[in-house]
Amino acid sequence: MKPKIMLIDDDIPTLEVMKYVLPRLGWDPIVVDNGQDALDLLEHERPAVILLDIMMSPMNGWEFLDRLRDKRHLEGIPVILFTAKHIWPEEYHRYADRVERVLEKPVLPAELKKALEKYSCAAEANPTA
Repeated sequence: MKPKIMLIDDDIPTLEVMKYVLPRLGWDPIVVDNGQDALDLLEHERPAVILLDIMMSPMNGWEFLDRLRDKRHLEGIPVILFTAKHIWPEEYHRYADRVERVLEKPVLPAELKKALEKYSCAAEANPTA
């Protein structure tokens, strides 16, 4: 069984490409085009990792992280920022407790695979997470 990964991005072409790429990298993608729907889905789905875009509307990625932080029962889900926006150290520092790393778009499949390896191994070791 492939580990689940949630991709939150309001760019439909990105979602379409990732629906194709992620399974080929060994992941079962849950694609969501807005932060609120993602928060709602997280009440029933527990992915091994979240790929989060920052520049979205109506809820941007920072707001999503604020709301995710308020949901203590969802602690422990690693978040990787997956964004075309350059993240400044001040921005990252504020969310360092929730963000594992930043991948700046465009990301090559090999780079994405390498970034996700540790989460796939962790999901295999703990399939209920």
